[in-house]
Amino acid sequence: MSQALYKSVSSGAMTIANSTQRPLDALLGDIALPSHRLMAQHWFELYVAAGNRAPCYRALDPLRFPSALADIWIVEWRDDGRLYFQLVGQNLVDWYGYSPKGKSMEEVYPPAMVPLINALSFEVLGRPAVCYQRAHSLTSNWSEPIPMERVALPMTDEAGRLRWVAGITTLFDSHGHGSGPVSSRIAEEFWYPLA
Repeated sequence: MSQALYKSVSSGAMTIANSTQRPLDALLGDIALPSHRLMAQHWFELYVAAGNRAPCYRALDPLRFPSALADIWIVEWRDDGRLYFQLVGQNLVDWYGYSPKGKSMEEVYPPAMVPLINALSFEVLGRPAVCYQRAHSLTSNWSEPIPMERVALPMTDEAGRLRWVAGITTLFDSHGHGSGPVSSRIAEEFWYPLA
């Protein structure tokens, strides 16, 4: 059963129009892009192998989703309470105009976007739940919204603490590359709580 969570949330630079909760077993059927589905399928297999718990980030095997590698990212929630990029695929490096690896969200995104970007990751880890979004982003280099899709997956550290988010973001247009987003509008957002 789908359950509406909230509508029309905004921080000025980021808007979420519609958010819906769905059962975890609906995830693979909902994801539109094959590369996203491959990564989510691998995560789901690791989830089942971990006893229906979020798997350890070190268990990810990129050979299981090679078509996704250029679009993947991994962020770590560190003891200072901030999120840092630990891995960034080449398409996202091109999008930002540099590699954000090792940088915090505050160093990468405009100040108006940081609260909702952090909230997304903290909600993925806090529930825990998978998040799937269909969105549009604006950059300073391009005036038209650029369609994109994103999947964010909760992962644990070696001690079993929910501290990592592995994800994939695909942008459907190369316009605006080199500057990163200045605002986003999330058209649809789906949450899949872990059992």
